Amino acid sequence: MGHFGSGVTVITTGSPESPVGFTASSVASLSLDPLLVMVGVATDGDSLAGIRESGAFGVNILSRDQEALAMHFARSDREARFRDVEVRTRSTGVPLLGASLAWLDCALHAEFPAGDHVVVVGRVESCDAGAGEPLLYFRGRFGGWLS
Repeated sequence: MGHFGSGVTVITTGSPESPVGFTASSVASLSLDPLLVMVGVATDGDSLAGIRESGAFGVNILSRDQEALAMHFARSDREARFRDVEVRTRSTGVPLLGASLAWLDCALHAEFPAGDHVVVVGRVESCDAGAGEPLLYFRGRFGGWLS
């Protein structure tokens, strides 16, 4: 699957006082009516529990210049992930990153077991996008859009 290029996101959940977040590239659009997205979430961490507890999650789509932020949220020190990172909230109350190419604020719609992950489906409650180029991941490396 390393030969399948994908966008890079940070999935956030919890609350601004107790945030949870991780870098993810297993994110996809699922439905237009209703507007649904799906995310693969590992079963062995606190992220899935955070999504279940809050009933919501954010999808923060990273821009080409946010490789460091992607690595920051991929680190093993979960406590340090939100240190010095600006967050905001929208309709569901989960933390969203202050700086990202686009964001989706999602209510938990459904979940399905999938090996060592759970496919979490979110109903998009609100979203926004800015201008810029997306951060991509391909064959173990970050890159940008080739035009």
